[in-house]
Amino acid sequence: MRFKLNLLFLMVLATATSCLTPDGPFLEVQNPYSQPVLGKSFVVDRPTVESVLKGELSANMTIKVTDKKGRLLVSQMDDLDGDGQWDELVFQANFNQDELLQLSFEVVDAASLGEVQNRTNIRFARKEAPYEEVTDDRRLKSTDSPTISAIYQMEGPGWENDLVGFRNYYDARNGMDIFGKRTNEMVLDKAGFDGQNYHVLDDWGMDILKVGNSLGAGAIALGVGDAVYRVGPAEEAGFRLISEGPVRSVFDLTFKGVPAGDRSYDVVHRISIYAGDHFYRSQVWVENLQGDEVLYTGIVDMHELPVFEVDAKDFAIYGTHGNQGFDDEVLGLGVVIPAQQFLHYKAAPKSGDGIIETHMTALKLADGIAAEYAFVVGWEVQNAGFTNEFYFKDILHKSALKLDSEAWSLTTR
Repeated sequence: MRFKLNLLFLMVLATATSCLTPDGPFLEVQNPYSQPVLGKSFVVDRPTVESVLKGELSANMTIKVTDKKGRLLVSQMDDLDGDGQWDELVFQANFNQDELLQLSFEVVDAASLGEVQNRTNIRFARKEAPYEEVTDDRRLKSTDSPTISAIYQMEGPGWENDLVGFRNYYDARNGMDIFGKRTNEMVLDKAGFDGQNYHVLDDWGMDILKVGNSLGAGAIALGVGDAVYRVGPAEEAGFRLISEGPVRSVFDLTFKGVPAGDRSYDVVHRISIYAGDHFYRSQVWVENLQGDEVLYTGIVDMHELPVFEVDAKDFAIYGTHGNQGFDDEVLGLGVVIPAQQFLHYKAAPKSGDGIIETHMTALKLADGIAAEYAFVVGWEVQNAGFTNEFYFKDILHKSALKLDSEAWSLTTR
């Protein structure tokens, strides 16, 4: 499997006695590519961090990540299971081609690092004042946009980084939509209330995708035989916030009792977004599998644009490019899937009662193993380079380089 949101393939060699840093072990990682990679994210589990950590972590303390040259790398500690204890350290680094970085972890007073700007954000709140954050509401079972838009800001949870934003329709549609951004600031806290209309271009951007009954920007469905069933209708479904921070934000969409013919499945869709990426990442776990199911995700296909493939080692990449934005502006859309998990491409019907107008990509499903993919967006208003199809294809290829965590092995020295 080529990329994991919460796992690095760590090869622990030894604790060297002749370290380049005088006060203990460190982690070493080299850019495996002969080109620069900016904003590469790393996720390191707690035991590995503690094996090279300098100092004892206590209240009001945090972990400072620096390279050999003393440069500070922005980081955060995330509690994934909600037990009040951090599980993973997350940080980002910039690499020149073939560059080797040696990283030290040190316990410091949190205040000593100063204020760190958040470059990711999750917003799920009520439509009316005082705009309370939503924590435990069950997903609506309707498919009526006016109903949900009267209850929730943006009709459901939204997530963003400094380049792009997304939202989920928190009802049985379970659709995925896109916010184009023309600012690096976090803006979704104010989208969609106090008279703000996100369907009209604002200073910060707007909703840029028409979704309809498609899978939009990476929504999910289950395939059993020739039938495809949207993951949305369920006996019970909910939302769980996991983390928000300067490097990444993570949340779960949970579904119990998803109907698929005469079968029923439980599904967890974990969504994360990292600073500086043109994409969000997905992990999907499905329970009650019988062995003949596949997971579908995809790209809305309302504008008769041809689907293309991008050649990338160990990844299947499908995309579209052209005038398909909400106001007919140029928009590039793409799905990046580890090659070991990719099965096939399938076009959805143009009309009908189920999922329509979608370039669908199928992924393998297995008990206890997450199916993984990333959904990539390039909007011409955010960056004029995206008017060029080759520019967007290059971004898709670079996204695969950032996602390929197996190539980026961390080594303890």
